[in-house]
Amino acid sequence: MEILKMPVAPIGANCYIVSEANVAFIIDPGGDAGKIIRAAKNFDVCYILLTHAHFDHIGGLNDVKEAFPEAKTAVHKLEKEWLYSAELNLSENFGFDSVYEQNVDIELEDGMTLDFAGTKIKVLHTPGHTPGSTCFYIENSGKPVLFSGDTLFQSSIGRTDFPGGSGRKIVESIKNKLLPLPDETVVYPGHDENTSIALEKKLNPFLNRS
Repeated sequence: MEILKMPVAPIGANCYIVSEANVAFIIDPGGDAGKIIRAAKNFDVCYILLTHAHFDHIGGLNDVKEAFPEAKTAVHKLEKEWLYSAELNLSENFGFDSVYEQNVDIELEDGMTLDFAGTKIKVLHTPGHTPGSTCFYIENSGKPVLFSGDTLFQSSIGRTDFPGGSGRKIVESIKNKLLPLPDETVVYPGHDENTSIALEKKLNPFLNRS
């Protein structure tokens, strides 16, 4: 399994293209849709997965979906309507109108799995940054991987001061859903650099307060 990490406009959210042989899925096409499309053009894209529906993670969604019409768009059911509201996805706060123009194909729920090239993508609902924040976990033959969106960062956690955010819930989500994963799990966050579950258990100041 290959993972291509692409920071994209407008504020450097990490988009990921995860591939196995000739198939792939895309996580959080936040912007720079042309760059994403070019990078994925040789794959059969089966999913477009959204960790949450803030504008910086969905800004390229319309163009990417148009380029890969067979790919199933998936977002947690609590944030489906955010895709269609510039107020809810916060794009209007930044002076533009980012709304999805097609249907959601999969409404994600905690614990469900998605099939991908003989492996399972496990859906982990981790509210706190937003009500429907979702992480995607893959336990493959190498090191397990977690796409944590804006829930868990290297030595940090996601903001909770946006509408629907909760500091208590995000810490509970991380401690109950993410820290029990294997220590060697590589964490691919929604912004900035990769980390691991082991490092965050040891060093994350937000998770080690008495």
